[in-house]
Amino acid sequence: MQKYDVPLVSDFFNKLSSTENFGYCFWERIIYMIYKITLFDANCPSCTSGTASFFTEDIDEFERNYFSDENVEWGKLEAQKERYFRSKAGENVTDYYSDDPELNIFQYAEYGTIEKRRTFHYKDKIFELHNGFLIPSHIYAAEATVELAQIAFKKHPDEEGEKYLAARYSLRGVCCEDTFGSNKSKFSDCTPYGNAIIKTCYPEDLPYKGEKEDYADCKLSTFAWVELYQSCFKGNHVNGYEIEEPTEEQLAWIMRDIPGDAG
Repeated sequence: MQKYDVPLVSDFFNKLSSTENFGYCFWERIIYMIYKITLFDANCPSCTSGTASFFTEDIDEFERNYFSDENVEWGKLEAQKERYFRSKAGENVTDYYSDDPELNIFQYAEYGTIEKRRTFHYKDKIFELHNGFLIPSHIYAAEATVELAQIAFKKHPDEEGEKYLAARYSLRGVCCEDTFGSNKSKFSDCTPYGNAIIKTCYPEDLPYKGEKEDYADCKLSTFAWVELYQSCFKGNHVNGYEIEEPTEEQLAWIMRDIPGDAG
């Protein structure tokens, strides 16, 4: 798994409040070149399959992180990397059992916009996540930032475009709570097992099991927006999604790439 020294998505929110969680909402219409990357969903258990889409404004950063030598070796992504660059070169190539152009790996919207976003900050929180088999795991974070955004994927300036609700997140002091056996209430390092869109920065001398304070310097964050929902809004609903604070169930869905299919 790719490892970097990474900041929280919005570190300055730490300076604005000491409350347990809060959110800020921004409405903006800044035009970006937004890239949509659709890949085989590594979160699905072996009995099912599907795709997952990710968005980024910086394709160089995405490629540098996703196709790093360490990520390619760890996730066995050699064939996927070859398909990705064929798609980027203009060929209709999917990472699934279909040649549907909607699943083409590499797509971009020259007139894409991040129309609105909202950031939520959490402190000293345990997130209950579920892997592809719905088995729960408890992830602790001393600090967490979750950012939701409405992305308008517009390939032409005069179209409304498809609207996506997407998320990215960053955790600091992150570790996994052991809820079984003699080590119950102990913690261990949090290794992501899902899609390879998470980068981590962990010290090398972590204990096999320990207290959550032992993992204070462990950091984890996504380097792309993760798609949550997609729809076409018209008429009275043209403004799209109402961005509200995620429920516990929605937080589990947002962070599903941490447990992955069987973590």
